[in-house]
Amino acid sequence: MDNKNKKLFVLILRVSLLLSAAIAAGCTGNSGKDLGPSPTAGAATNQQQEETDGSQVPESVTTVPGQKFSDPVKLPGSITEGTAIRPKYDPETEEKIIDDAKSEILRVFPGADPSSLNRYNWGTKLAGSFFVPVITFADVIPDTNEPENILREVAYDPDKGRIVNWYYTADSPVKNKNRDEIISHESVDMERDIVPVFREMIGDEEYGKNRDNYSIYQVNSVNFPLTTCAEIYESYNGVRSDMGYTEIQLNRVNGEITVYGDVFNKIGFLNESTTSSPVPGISLEEAKSILEAKINELYSDDPQEIEYCEYYDGAAAAGLTNGLFWLDRSIYLDIEDDQLSSPIPLGWRITFKTKESRTLGGPLNGARYTYIDAHTGEIVYLRNDRIDIIGKL
Repeated sequence: MDNKNKKLFVLILRVSLLLSAAIAAGCTGNSGKDLGPSPTAGAATNQQQEETDGSQVPESVTTVPGQKFSDPVKLPGSITEGTAIRPKYDPETEEKIIDDAKSEILRVFPGADPSSLNRYNWGTKLAGSFFVPVITFADVIPDTNEPENILREVAYDPDKGRIVNWYYTADSPVKNKNRDEIISHESVDMERDIVPVFREMIGDEEYGKNRDNYSIYQVNSVNFPLTTCAEIYESYNGVRSDMGYTEIQLNRVNGEITVYGDVFNKIGFLNESTTSSPVPGISLEEAKSILEAKINELYSDDPQEIEYCEYYDGAAAAGLTNGLFWLDRSIYLDIEDDQLSSPIPLGWRITFKTKESRTLGGPLNGARYTYIDAHTGEIVYLRNDRIDIIGKL
């Protein structure tokens, strides 16, 4: 692995964890429109995914794995934060975009102080696996009745036309410091505490159009013991994205939302690049057999006693462990000169423990994961003390 790719891999991993590092609070209400049931039941089971029939596959989808595009797909952003390029707008267009951003902030935070929306600049955020330009507003007062509560940053994506990230300053009074838990992790209700905020952020129209494509999971935060994280994964053609998700953090000390972060892919990019068949060529059990054969080969002198598990022991995150995913992280993609040369691959994610991994302990209790190409059976991600497979790196 050359130095450039090493830096890229570390950067992608680091930035994908940034949403879990901020704290404080505030939430907005439901618009009151009834759009039907929310997606809180989670993603389709593995059996449902394996039994997907051809009638659900768009005509444009090909079942030929590894096929190259006749015309490469332009990336929606940059694979590194430092090379993300700010769009070149004429003054009139840029002024309109900034006005649209301020209007959206006032829609989501109707009690916000307009005078606090004058500190802004261009920055970058992740959309899926790629860095894209956003306008970031600093030190926004979301409610004039509580001017001491300050949003450290609000980021607006002009392409999506919505806010994609916000979080409070660490010293805002809304961050209750008495450390008395008023809501248990088990008592957090997705319908009551999370879905209304998500709907408000993305808008009722977007939510209504895509509600069947969202899968929401509740995870007890490893970094902040009194924080519950809701991970909302997007799906395309019935399969979840590896990188496209929104994270909402709820502070159980005060019952308030503390962090919102939208890392959904650009839908146009998914339309063009997700053209492999969503129907796997191998089953989950066959993928497990491939993993077991590789582990047995690597540790022929030391049997590993493989155990399949959740990534977070005891957490309601089973849907994020063993299942089908579009491998849309840049390390799995054929990228040349800021263009994607072949479709996003389909992969089985398998979470497991071995004798070697159990010695690691820590908050994940030694859980590891692998990705196996669901069409070819190739192991595309697997790391332990005897192997180091990291996608294309």
